[in-house]
Amino acid sequence: MTTNNGYKIFSRIQEVAHKRGMSIRQVALNSGFNSPNAIYRYKQGVSPRKTTLNAIADALNTTPEYLLGETDDWQKHDVTPEEELGLDKDDQEMLALFRKSTDGMTEEEKEKFKQSFVKLLKVAKDLNS
Repeated sequence: MTTNNGYKIFSRIQEVAHKRGMSIRQVALNSGFNSPNAIYRYKQGVSPRKTTLNAIADALNTTPEYLLGETDDWQKHDVTPEEELGLDKDDQEMLALFRKSTDGMTEEEKEKFKQSFVKLLKVAKDLNS
């Protein structure tokens, strides 16, 4: 697939590679390409497939969104599953406490504990209402 977007992607790959102290050849090899020059075809306007773009982004420790020009933030930010779910700090602390409390329990014990925990949270929520 040839588009003008390919050249923009190549420019961004080149920019992040430079910031990371990598050559385009290193990025290609770290992305799993057989040819160390494979990324240069994007300079001609060819757009990478999504899986290829993800591999390049991983090799550069950046995001596909940055390479596509959808964001100007070139640094990859690790997000915990709790943050991704939108849990606030209190919720994250409760989840961590729950995980610690269930260490070593059987699945059945964990389920019983979870049910009791949910009941307790509902009571606490009702008291605060």
